[in-house]
Amino acid sequence: MVDLAEVKARTHEVASALNGARAVLGRVENLLAEQAVDEELTRRLNDVQSFGRSAERVSRLEQEAVPKRRVAWETEDPRAVAESQEADAALGSAFRDSLGEAGPIRPKLQQPWQDLAGLRDDLRVSSEQLKRATEHADALDRMPEYDGPKHQLANVRGVKEIVDKAEEGVAEAAARVDAARTIVFRFEQDPPVIRSGQLAKEITSTRDKLQNELSGAQKKVRDVRGPVGSKRADVAKATDQAIGASDAAKDAHKAAEDLAKNMQAGTTPRPASAQHAESSSQQDLRRRLDGKAQSSSVER
Repeated sequence: MVDLAEVKARTHEVASALNGARAVLGRVENLLAEQAVDEELTRRLNDVQSFGRSAERVSRLEQEAVPKRRVAWETEDPRAVAESQEADAALGSAFRDSLGEAGPIRPKLQQPWQDLAGLRDDLRVSSEQLKRATEHADALDRMPEYDGPKHQLANVRGVKEIVDKAEEGVAEAAARVDAARTIVFRFEQDPPVIRSGQLAKEITSTRDKLQNELSGAQKKVRDVRGPVGSKRADVAKATDQAIGASDAAKDAHKAAEDLAKNMQAGTTPRPASAQHAESSSQQDLRRRLDGKAQSSSVER
């Protein structure tokens, strides 16, 4: 005889985990849409390109300053010294302009990083819930007397694979955006000295590293968005089936409890045995599920 209380508890856990996964995958689709994080990363990549163009001017001023410094050092002529100082001042001003263009990039990356990190955490929580749900689904599949949908373990595992792949991609995207923030911070906090001859090279190197991280993050965002969207119907079907089974199990358990209470109160004729009461509840469960349901077969 099937334990209706156990079926009720296990079907509830499976339905809750799948419903939570459907919700978080919906948030993944919405947030990673082109109008949200994707578009924000495109804007930041444009900022990086604009910042990188300053390297050309800085490089030109570096090349102009070097011979003037040499003449000033060799001749110690006041006019040559003044020209060298003016060249270094112009170079310093140009490099500070580059710092000014780079500076806003970091705070503007704060929101997309927070959005991605929040999604990553939500997906990890959902994955853990689905992991626990596999134990309940497996137990239900093994119950020969259970008349609800079979093969729920395959459904839960299929949805978990979707969630895990999304989490992996979102986590990498978040890490790359955070790396870009760190690159800007280091550029601002530890710039080369004005006379190092490395100013233009540092701008170019910083631009290239930022483009690499942000382009990689954007690619991961797009890699995640497509598969999640294509599996939306499969996830919804598995979830709806699990919720239906949970509702049916809850009703069957309540019917059995009500029958037991009526028997104790003497308001209904006592059935031949307790097994008959449970059989009635099982028949109700079977009717609600329209016979043995088939697996929703979530494709992985």
